[in-house]
Amino acid sequence: MHHNLTVLGREIIGTGNLQLVTKEKPVFRLGELVEFRFHGDGPPVRIVQGIQLICDCWFYSIEWLSPGLSEKGDEVFTFTSADSIARVTDHDLERVR
Repeated sequence: MHHNLTVLGREIIGTGNLQLVTKEKPVFRLGELVEFRFHGDGPPVRIVQGIQLICDCWFYSIEWLSPGLSEKGDEVFTFTSADSIARVTDHDLERVR
């Protein structure tokens, strides 16, 4: 079973134990525009919102669903769900040209 853990840079404490990592770099960069191959009816272009190395494979966090809009009177609200983020591999994405 895998658990997700999110921490900010200021919450990480160095141990002094360094390990050589020979894994290749991720194909896509954080914030890069990519085309999601399985976008369905939604727009294909997404933003890479996170990058994780899990079991020696790079995974990219993208929005699975676009944020929703809601109106109440003269105000417009956006809302997202935790289920709107998907973790995909580089095979699921293409570089936007």
